[in-house]
Amino acid sequence: MAAESIRGTEAQGATFVELFFDLVFVFAVTQVTAVLAHDLTLGGVVRAGIIFWLVWWAWTQYTWSLNQADTEHVQVRLFALFATGVAFVMAVSVPFIEEPYGWLFPVSYIVLRVAGIGIQLRMAEEEWASRGPVMIWAVMSALGLLAVLAAAILSPQQRYIALAIAALLDVIAALRAGSTGDWKLFVPHFTERHGLFVIIALGESLIAAGVAGSSQTLDRGVLAVTLLAVIATCGLWWTYFGWAKDALEEKFAEIEHDVGNFARDVYSFGHFPVIAGVIGFAVATEETIAHPSDVLPVEGIIALVGGIVFFIGGVYVALLRSRAHAPAVRPVGLTLLVVGAPLMLLIPAWLSMTGVVVIVLGIAVLERRAVGSVAVSAP
Repeated sequence: MAAESIRGTEAQGATFVELFFDLVFVFAVTQVTAVLAHDLTLGGVVRAGIIFWLVWWAWTQYTWSLNQADTEHVQVRLFALFATGVAFVMAVSVPFIEEPYGWLFPVSYIVLRVAGIGIQLRMAEEEWASRGPVMIWAVMSALGLLAVLAAAILSPQQRYIALAIAALLDVIAALRAGSTGDWKLFVPHFTERHGLFVIIALGESLIAAGVAGSSQTLDRGVLAVTLLAVIATCGLWWTYFGWAKDALEEKFAEIEHDVGNFARDVYSFGHFPVIAGVIGFAVATEETIAHPSDVLPVEGIIALVGGIVFFIGGVYVALLRSRAHAPAVRPVGLTLLVVGAPLMLLIPAWLSMTGVVVIVLGIAVLERRAVGSVAVSAP
């Protein structure tokens, strides 16, 4: 490889600088979780959803832009560290979007996204086949960034409207660019980055459970429901890493054409509800641990059930889109959870969490038997 080139010549695993970058973004996810936990209303869910989409979209852009980069190259490392710093500022500003200094979120977001587009354009100069798709992506992404810029100068009450428009324009840009030209991606690296994000996000949900538990008087009820939350999180881990991650990667590796659409639908779009499920489950876990003997409020039940449905169901939809074998265990188990949700209005929170644990573990065990032996993911 030429000394001035920042493109990788072969697939490489996720590097430490990328993991460092991912940790900052998961911090942004925990910030969204905290915002939602303090305003668990319909309006709060909408606002948190808009911010989470923007955070997610900024991260997923970097899974594309760094996929073919030589992340051991000093220029790429410096660039990734710069982006990490900007992402940290963006994450810190999440709770203050409606405050006078709320412009800090859109401004840092724009810097982050423009930097990501810049490195994509830089690498496209070295790969003729990718120039067309990247140029279309860059031009169309600029429309969404203009909406974010508007959010920076609008009043705090109007910022979410502009940010929602930006999110919509992001989707349109992705639909157009993903279907254009010949996208080149290193499959193992791309899938590993998403897997790492999932596992770090699940780890953050465990931290949330631990923090919530340590803030309470540690009696038997709090300890029991904390352990239940840990078991449920382990069950969620199994439903993704037990076999589904390998199945998605195997189907991705088989794709010869339409790579852009597949990566966009299964990963960039398809993993959004998966991480959203982690957020919902983390919010419900905090509420459950805070009041284990009380009945969960309706909002808490929706967060608990919705979090599980989004996580497990999101993976199921991704499997269907990839045309991988997807047993009916998931939709059946999730249907039972949704149908049984009204019963949670009559039972204490710890018992509701117990029901969730039973269903999640049931899905994990029965599905594993249905799919048979699969390859084990690398750590």
